[in-house]
Amino acid sequence: MELLRKTGRFYKEIIINNIGIFIFIGILSVIFHDYGWFPNENMYAISQLVYHVALPVLISFEGGRKTGGNSGGLTAALAVCGIAAGGTESGLWGALLIGPAAGFLWKYSFQWISCKCKASLQMLVKNLWIAVLAGLMAGMAYAVLTPVMNQFITLLSRFTDMLVEFGMLGTLAFIIEPAKVFFLNNLMNHSILVPLGMSQAAAHGSSVFFLLEANPGPGFGMLGALFLCHKEKRQEYGAAMFTQAVGGLHEVYFPYVLSNLWLLLPLMAGGFAGNLTFQYLHAGLQGPVSPGSVVTILLMAGKNTWLFALAGLAVSTAVSFAGSLLVLKMTTKSNNTVSKEISTHDKSPVNNINEEKNMKMQRIAVICDGGVGTSAMGASILRRRLAQEKLTGIQVDAYAADLIPDGIDLIVCQKDLYDHLPEKLKSDIGPSREIYTAGSLLTAASYDGLVCLLRERGR
Repeated sequence: MELLRKTGRFYKEIIINNIGIFIFIGILSVIFHDYGWFPNENMYAISQLVYHVALPVLISFEGGRKTGGNSGGLTAALAVCGIAAGGTESGLWGALLIGPAAGFLWKYSFQWISCKCKASLQMLVKNLWIAVLAGLMAGMAYAVLTPVMNQFITLLSRFTDMLVEFGMLGTLAFIIEPAKVFFLNNLMNHSILVPLGMSQAAAHGSSVFFLLEANPGPGFGMLGALFLCHKEKRQEYGAAMFTQAVGGLHEVYFPYVLSNLWLLLPLMAGGFAGNLTFQYLHAGLQGPVSPGSVVTILLMAGKNTWLFALAGLAVSTAVSFAGSLLVLKMTTKSNNTVSKEISTHDKSPVNNINEEKNMKMQRIAVICDGGVGTSAMGASILRRRLAQEKLTGIQVDAYAADLIPDGIDLIVCQKDLYDHLPEKLKSDIGPSREIYTAGSLLTAASYDGLVCLLRERGR
């Protein structure tokens, strides 16, 4: 299980670091496709060139760089050209496979070679070996990997068509919605659904897989029910609803669900209903959306299918809202459980922080699973709080949980994410690096304890 989790995180990072390329392809397709807003054959051709050539090269480079440094990335980028030369639709999947392998081979083969040659020749040998290894791998990819990938893409296409044909898309909600709540949303979306969606979009022009995890409807409906039932917290829930629908950040509702796990049931029901609606209306997006904002979803749907996408969002919202109302009225502590536990999270801010220490904080990392959504907004809120308190000289940045650089004095994360952090990160917590957990990264009150602590330490 740990190996599977590490593999998923590895590929998630590759996709997230290059998500702009996928969105670029999707936007050009939406605007300039034959059925787009402004059909233009030449501009649409650019998106296809990027999909067939630039995307595999850049994805392969990222995979090679992660396993073998920049030289490993260069080797991987050249090696994947063997797949691109095969003229297949399997460039993305081939890049995800050959990129890390090329970087790994480069790293360990050059370590052995560098020990055998003089220091004065290492630069020459290094560049020659990049060319030789890349050439060998490109040839192997063209002759061996391309036919295998063609068969894989054929089977994958049949599998996705089968899911649609037999009406099985709805059942995926029973996996996706719980996975989202337990902070596996980025892992599932970027490691599995985005590659599947790109393959389907290349074949059919759009893909429903881009909608399955990105759909903000279930979370929005659940937050709407909380908004209706808890009048004293309406300002908080209203802000969360706006963040979910317009900002597209699913993490905003995770603490509320984790405080009352019965709310998972209406989330799954809403996702199921939304997926079925997408399927039967043939809704789909022409590229991935990250984060899953209603605005970006409708943009990526295109002018002919945006209404169908909106219908799926509305159905999932309505079902989740109705189910959440029922759950909140049936659970024994429905009137105060969520509110009290969330408030408790916010009022118990200090975890793994030694309050007696006098170490000054200079660099703070606000982290989430992906490093681009909740953590970015949380970092912005914390910077604003520090400015209001006139606490200067503190750098606050957002990072993914497994991409935190050295030199960070304090890590800030959502309380419910702490148990899901990589073990290596937890083991690094010590005298030189502390951690602060908040009930929610998106509420200013969550940082009250941290601000007080920083003020006491003389910052």
